Amino acid sequence: MASIPSSFTSKKEKILRDLSVPEEDYTDLSPKGSVDVAIIPLIRDINRLPGLVTTSSCAGRISVFVERGKGGKVQADITAPGTERALDGRENTSSEDKPGHDKHIRTEYVNKFVPKGGKGSGTWQFVSHDPLIFDEEKTDKSLHELFGLKPSRTAINPSGNGEIQLVKFKFEPMILHIMAASLSHAQPVLAAASNAGFRESGLQGLRCLEDPEACPIVAVRSSGLGLESIIGYIENDGSPEAIARSFVTEEYLQLLVQISNERFAVNTERMERFRVKLLHVGGGQALGNPNLQWEDPIARRARKRAEGLERGKAAKEARKPENLASVTDDDMIFGVNTLDI
Repeated sequence: MASIPSSFTSKKEKILRDLSVPEEDYTDLSPKGSVDVAIIPLIRDINRLPGLVTTSSCAGRISVFVERGKGGKVQADITAPGTERALDGRENTSSEDKPGHDKHIRTEYVNKFVPKGGKGSGTWQFVSHDPLIFDEEKTDKSLHELFGLKPSRTAINPSGNGEIQLVKFKFEPMILHIMAASLSHAQPVLAAASNAGFRESGLQGLRCLEDPEACPIVAVRSSGLGLESIIGYIENDGSPEAIARSFVTEEYLQLLVQISNERFAVNTERMERFRVKLLHVGGGQALGNPNLQWEDPIARRARKRAEGLERGKAAKEARKPENLASVTDDDMIFGVNTLDI
């Protein structure tokens, strides 16, 4: 069993202390500023395992994102049509606390500047970390209004002096970063992630190969479920308020939301598979076992096929006449006697 260095233990203790503060006092560097509710059970289970601790997470999200302009210039305040909110770097509270909130739309608003070096550069118009339940018959809001978009009546003038910023609709599946005490502790996490469907998972922070105080980071992720579509633009023409204008119809936005909700369901299933597989490994005391080697699923299938072919070849060889045991006279007599003749 691989030992757990004291440096990892101290880091894990600090992370767990930060996570244990009351929800109203907790904050982090994510746009939302808190841990997603949907991923809390998984985080708690992982943090109970020896040699592992979560460092960052996102349960998955639907978002409308405004790319930053060329040269890193900050655009004019973006006023969402039909609302009172502007993307000025403040983080808003839940939509239920906002005046005029429609109870038939279950989601949350998060508007926060994205610094360089993070998730690109720009601002979020809209973020939900849960499926977007939108009842068209029970609400007087359209998705255009919800996403801060105004239908465009004119075409973009590519030769104009104004700077164009693209507005994108995105669905992003779960991403989870787990710090491991050693590479031996990280290997089962990678195996569980890959087998659960998070095919793009991998190791980060390999300074541990040279620095005994450094710890490897496992990134659990899958880009295959992701969805991205350009849905609008902002033309900064010098006006004090820039308006986000839509490229698409209301029906197209409804389709994007429907697809994203379906992918949220698949994402949730994969999260649960990952949890079950990782806890199975942890319950079997395999975490930290230096003899346990992670095996790529493709390599495993090839190995299993080769083993099956080898067993078939051995069985065929055993059936050859020269390999059959010779039958003696005594055997023949015994066989006749058993027939009571």
